[in-house]
Amino acid sequence: MLDLIITFFSKQISDNYIYEITIAILLLCLYPIISRIINFIVKNYFEKWINRTTTKIDSIILSSIVPSINLFILAGLFYIGVMQLQLGGLQAVMDTIFNLLLIIPIVFFLIKFATQSISYYFSGKGKEAKFNEAAVDILMQVVQVAFVVIGILLILSNLGYNISALLTGLGIGGLAFALASQDLLKNFFAGISLVFDKAFNKGERVKFDKYSGRIEEVRLRSTKLRTFEGTLLTIPNTKLSDNVVENVSQIPKVRVSMTIGVEYSTSSKKLKQAKEIIYNAIKNNEHADEEKAWIYFDNFSAYSLDIQVIYFAKELTMEDWPKRVQFKEEINFEIKEKFEKAGIVFAFPTQTIHINK
Repeated sequence: MLDLIITFFSKQISDNYIYEITIAILLLCLYPIISRIINFIVKNYFEKWINRTTTKIDSIILSSIVPSINLFILAGLFYIGVMQLQLGGLQAVMDTIFNLLLIIPIVFFLIKFATQSISYYFSGKGKEAKFNEAAVDILMQVVQVAFVVIGILLILSNLGYNISALLTGLGIGGLAFALASQDLLKNFFAGISLVFDKAFNKGERVKFDKYSGRIEEVRLRSTKLRTFEGTLLTIPNTKLSDNVVENVSQIPKVRVSMTIGVEYSTSSKKLKQAKEIIYNAIKNNEHADEEKAWIYFDNFSAYSLDIQVIYFAKELTMEDWPKRVQFKEEINFEIKEKFEKAGIVFAFPTQTIHINK
């Protein structure tokens, strides 16, 4: 029986022994099992070992290669099994398949490694300096596009296309492409201009046109703005570049400006007392900067005597939303309570009609 098996596997089919063909088929069939074993080893041994090291580069390399590891395993098994066979006219096809199995995971690995390295370097972990996150996102997107283009060119070259002729053709057709994609290019350069001019950063609150919200993402073509109603706006970068964008987050300290109107029947003495009450309400608040407070009798309006009030916080910024609201509310309550005790009445719209007899 053993002799029959040895004799059978020693026979040749198209210049290949049956045992060589069997090994190639078994390797490809065992791919799922081998892949799981290698992934288990990587996850349970390599990751634990790398997590104990002090350097970050090994973690970046491992996390970058893990998404592509299955294709690397398949390429290795394909090479060990199929590529060792004498395939005759199919050899060129198998070479192409093997190259594709290598090019795709290598490109994915390079994209992952480059973006993670850029993110780490510019995040402040690799260096102490803090960089504009929107600019970092743009840089990572440019890197991703560059590697994808390189990958496509390698695949086309592997499929037999003449890359030099292709690039020459692209150069000739570059003008037509540029004309056809004017909006895309405008948005791209507008996005570059916005982030490198430091108009805003990710997470900052901005006002644009009639919209207000936080910058959620800056991409090559558009910017994502999350409004305070929860909706997500996708704004072409040219729109932001060509219009006034107010970066509210860059206001160094909270500034409050309001007009308090009292009745026309209020005496000058009471009006001066009202100013004093407002000033004391600001002065007594721990967050208010009393040295930067202006209270003055501003205007005789249609139905009120207007007191203009402008004051600043000591440290609160526009990002401190709950504290900012509470800060303003505390001062407003104290002004209201003291006005009530002093008999100073807030004005509301009134009309006086004089009848001539």
